[in-house]
Amino acid sequence: MPMRLPSRTTRIACVVAASSLAGCGVSQQQEIQLGQQEAQQVNAQLPMLNDATVNSYVNSLGNSIAKTTSRADLAWQFAVVNTDVVNAFALPGGFIYVNRGVLSRAANESELGAVIGHEIEHVVRRHSVKQMEQAQGANVGVGLACALTNVCTNQAAQAAIQVGGTAIFARFSRSDEQQADQGGFQNEIHAGLNPRGMLTFFQKLLAEEQQSGGGGATSSWFADHPGTQDRIADVQRMLNETPPNVLANLRSDSQGFQNMKRRLAQLPAPPRTAAR
Repeated sequence: MPMRLPSRTTRIACVVAASSLAGCGVSQQQEIQLGQQEAQQVNAQLPMLNDATVNSYVNSLGNSIAKTTSRADLAWQFAVVNTDVVNAFALPGGFIYVNRGVLSRAANESELGAVIGHEIEHVVRRHSVKQMEQAQGANVGVGLACALTNVCTNQAAQAAIQVGGTAIFARFSRSDEQQADQGGFQNEIHAGLNPRGMLTFFQKLLAEEQQSGGGGATSSWFADHPGTQDRIADVQRMLNETPPNVLANLRSDSQGFQNMKRRLAQLPAPPRTAAR
């Protein structure tokens, strides 16, 4: 029998009652339920890419990585947001969203796997849950979706985000991002993927950002994933510390990835959105 969800009033009262939820921490079941609620809002308010070929591949790749982690028991779900804005984000409980702009820029499976493995690690380490336990009732909801994907146009919703401060709440710290890189690096290795894709993808995004002067489709990524230049150096260090024979036995690409890319190229262009 499914556990009954506590009311929003009850949840907020619990958070307000203590500054860090010491007396009512977020359990895994509550984390999953919150993620389900937020996923419903995301799916309803963002332009989702509903293509069977693309979604099947992304879910297959995502689950192949997630099942190697310490939270393989979660019912992981992966979805693609139909925007060329380059970003990806994780909701509590194993709900991962990757923007179409990431898929279009990834040259091989290891590059896409790096992004997905990074977001998976945010869930594994419960980064968003820990933020919630410290936020004293901050409402993620629409604010989380708008802040992380940059495709919201509803002015009332945007005003609510600024009032609630959720644009700040939605972003992970540099320390969180470094941890997600370290864990994502290992996640790729455990899934049989070459983590060099993390390095090449970050380098690619940095080059595009520098070329655009900070106002292109990658600006959202750099706003929500701080310290990219330092993180590139960290990834290079991790690669240098990985035995060459280990890297040599890991795959960088697959036929499934290339099939997905061909299908993606056949689809109508995503709706135009202004970069943040």
